[in-house]
Amino acid sequence: MEFDWSTTGNEVVKAFKNQVTGKTFLITGPTPGGIGAETAISLAAADPKHLILAGRSQAKIQPLINEINKAHAHVKTSFIQLDLASQTSVRQAAKHVKDLLGDDQIDVLILNAAIMACPYALTEDGIESQFGTNHIGHFLFGNLLLKDGLPRSRVVVVSSAASVRKFEVLEPHLKDVTYNHGKCYDPLIAYCLSKACNVLYAKRLSKILNHKNISAFSLHPGSIATNLQGYITEEMRNQGIAAFKEEDPAFVVPKRKDLQQGCATQLRAALDPSLESHSGAYLDDCQVSEPAVHKPAEAHMDEVWELSEKLVGEKFDF
Repeated sequence: MEFDWSTTGNEVVKAFKNQVTGKTFLITGPTPGGIGAETAISLAAADPKHLILAGRSQAKIQPLINEINKAHAHVKTSFIQLDLASQTSVRQAAKHVKDLLGDDQIDVLILNAAIMACPYALTEDGIESQFGTNHIGHFLFGNLLLKDGLPRSRVVVVSSAASVRKFEVLEPHLKDVTYNHGKCYDPLIAYCLSKACNVLYAKRLSKILNHKNISAFSLHPGSIATNLQGYITEEMRNQGIAAFKEEDPAFVVPKRKDLQQGCATQLRAALDPSLESHSGAYLDDCQVSEPAVHKPAEAHMDEVWELSEKLVGEKFDF
């Protein structure tokens, strides 16, 4: 089938059913009403062996587990408590995943959770909350799982079109992940930086995991109305559009997708065997995309990796 803006998650899963049946998937941030939950629902229809759903609160994720259990009682679903804003929680979650799996592995790890444009706050580890949650939390969680040899074939990092910014606008903030204790904090810039680092994380993983035959991808799921945008005001939205148009006069405000269309791109990144030769790629509208600003940003890939190691207090060499 042809994949494009309108492709749905169910269509992708149907096309690659053999890549789902009998496989184990771990998804972070599968809150009902979001694309993580929609991804899990689409996968459940194709008889996966095990869906591991990692989120901050079981009470929030339980309705999704109930929905999957009702429709597909034979699909094993498990909850893992994971607060990406707490490195202690991340380390505990990685250990719990290892214990839960036993001798099994994760076929596809989908790092989907995020917060967006929220008021200034620091994580318990003293890092601006968007950078600490969206990038550092996933960097630590993904790397701990990889260190234990748990992901078998793919790591999918859900980024955003917010990553398509000139990195020289974002890079200065890597020098101070507290944003001068909030004095120079811009919620949209902070979100863009976290999402640009998601892309660089996936690109770096693709290089260092190549010898293990593990692919890594990042992606923009599209513009989807979910609770992720809860802090976005009309003023912030207009400010963001103006910033994008200033950097790229050809920028066009993306058309809204529904949840099924919104989960399709990460499902193609997770499942399509033909993408294996494109490890490290960024996908948009279910297609490999190469935004012009991503290439020069790659020069900062090692800088971001080394800063991330410093912030989590651990070096990772796979």
